[in-house]
Amino acid sequence: IMRGLETLVQLLDADSSGYFFPGCWIQDKPRFPWRGLMIDVCRNFLPMDVILRNLDGMAMLKMNVLHLHLSEDQGFRIESKSFPKLHQLGSDGLYFSQSQIREIVRYAEARGIRVVPEFDMPGHATSWLVAYPELASAPGPYTICRRWGVQDPVFNPASEKTYRFLEKFIREMATLFPDAYFHIGGDENNGQHWSANAEIQQFMKKHNIPDNHALQAYFNQRILKILTQCGKKMVGWDEILHPDMPTSIVVHSWRGPQYMMESAQKGYNGI
Repeated sequence: IMRGLETLVQLLDADSSGYFFPGCWIQDKPRFPWRGLMIDVCRNFLPMDVILRNLDGMAMLKMNVLHLHLSEDQGFRIESKSFPKLHQLGSDGLYFSQSQIREIVRYAEARGIRVVPEFDMPGHATSWLVAYPELASAPGPYTICRRWGVQDPVFNPASEKTYRFLEKFIREMATLFPDAYFHIGGDENNGQHWSANAEIQQFMKKHNIPDNHALQAYFNQRILKILTQCGKKMVGWDEILHPDMPTSIVVHSWRGPQYMMESAQKGYNGI
């Protein structure tokens, strides 16, 4: 009904006699169930009015998923009451409060749009580690990244405190975002700090983990368990595709259609 009313509004016309709707028959349906727009507020922060304006535009185009990219090397853009140093130290003061996030979710819902958060891990993690360097794979201190590209900082997947931290954080964020899907990023981890860390290398040998891609799959499996307990489905960029990952995850292709085809052929849902 929402989409039909949107079409009706767009048909409204006027002439010298006044406003009118043209007489016509419309038979319409969406080609894709996931019609998304990703907005990255990390590399370039965008204020509330811009987000709400984009939601209005999405409704006009009958798009139904706002993918909100909230953590990056260049900034951490959401208030965390569990770990306040994330937004205090990792944002340059530019972030959404939890009340603002609730407003975005409500505004989107009123327009038939779901909000899916993305928190990039284990790579693209500099802003996390500015606040909590003890979670990193290499010694700190860390500073907010001021340039583009692939950076070295990455979570330590061999440390249990990493998972305790992320479980508490994810549980907090799960209460803010009611949607069933939760995006973990997972892209562009160059593995430099993993390869240079003797304890991580020893951990890999102990657990028969052959390479960094398999180590990231181990990390993703641990995060998947947390998300499942929170009632969420994991979405990640196509680098999360690995034989050790179950087909219940969603593979988000960004490096090209071949990754979409490969994941589909192996039984994964894809974006």
